[in-house]
Amino acid sequence: MAGHRGSETFFSGFIPGISGIPNVEQKNSKRVVLKACSFGDSNVYLRNALDLLSPDDLAQIEAWLDPLLGLVKLKVRFNEATDFDIHAEAEIDGRSTPLELLGTGYLQLIQIFCYILLFKPKILLIDEPDIHLHPSVQEKLAQSLLQIAGAQGIKIIMTTHSPFIVRGAPAGTKVVWLADGQKKTDDRTVVELALGWGAFGKKVIIVSEDAKNDLLKKLLRQWPDLESAVTVLPGRGYKHLLTKDEAQELRSSLGNKFKILVHRDRDSLTDDEILKLKNSYESDGIRLWFTDQSDLEAEFCDPEFLAALTGQPIQTCENWLTEISNQNQVPIKEQFASQRAAHNDELHKAGGSPTNDDVWAAFQERTLKGAKGKFVFKQLKNKVPGNAFSEATVESLVTYPERAASLKANLEDLLA
Repeated sequence: MAGHRGSETFFSGFIPGISGIPNVEQKNSKRVVLKACSFGDSNVYLRNALDLLSPDDLAQIEAWLDPLLGLVKLKVRFNEATDFDIHAEAEIDGRSTPLELLGTGYLQLIQIFCYILLFKPKILLIDEPDIHLHPSVQEKLAQSLLQIAGAQGIKIIMTTHSPFIVRGAPAGTKVVWLADGQKKTDDRTVVELALGWGAFGKKVIIVSEDAKNDLLKKLLRQWPDLESAVTVLPGRGYKHLLTKDEAQELRSSLGNKFKILVHRDRDSLTDDEILKLKNSYESDGIRLWFTDQSDLEAEFCDPEFLAALTGQPIQTCENWLTEISNQNQVPIKEQFASQRAAHNDELHKAGGSPTNDDVWAAFQERTLKGAKGKFVFKQLKNKVPGNAFSEATVESLVTYPERAASLKANLEDLLA
């Protein structure tokens, strides 16, 4: 899209994203092409736009493409006497490819560079050029556009969600974070960090205990309004859990614009131990969240969830869990004892810990009676008939009774 400042010159140009071009493109007059491009129909007229350029202009596009994508030779031809359609090809590594068969990243950059030379605008607006580009190309693009802008005497305004574009932007580039129509900050460091953490446009960062977070993200999808405000960062186990000081440092480095919720599995901790750990994290905008059951997997081993997944009666689902518990008492208790030893080492170095027998007895009130969800989850794959229970079937189930009420409550409180 372009804004006129004369019959042949333009004050501004807008380059929308491009997802492909048609297989055939008939020759049109310059006036039709410029008007169509000004209305945002650039992908339908890309060959026409290239055909309006001089051989020197095409050579200039090739020169601009070279540091980003390597050597590319553009061939555009139309014979007024014999052709109805414009023929356009790109020669890459000695092989000619019709323009319509090029990758979208190639088309995106060709379109940007073509617009610069065709419209010669004073201001060029580029909408998310990074979408179809490799991260290494994204980083180079910002530098290339600065050099082109200087050489062509234009200013470039670009929208992006890419940390690579922002990181690659040369010193002196004005970087602004906009959200909900308002400027959040123009501190480039804060923007780079927010993008790098995947927190751009979010309000809460959940730092997980687990490296794999499919189930945590599934729980979040129960509440679309909350999910849209949250990003999840993977962890490396509870021994490497983000500490309170590290959470404060992370929040500060991001300009205190995010709340931090640290996820930890309940494992074999007692209610008193959990309260003590939660209190140790209490800080402005920071808190520690424990799973309601032993871990995230336990949420999907509950009889109500199993009934929704399999269509079987609650009693049948309870029987599956009872059978798993009875048939695996030795490994379940060994895992419990191992976890209690780790908890005691972490929290009761000076002694005074509850006995394993007392903790085990209290856990018999839990749904899984002291077993870890991860363990039961694996057993259910063989216990539930017809392969009805697996990572895939659990992931694909959309409607089921609400899980992880405390996660919802924590997020609502942080977002209030």
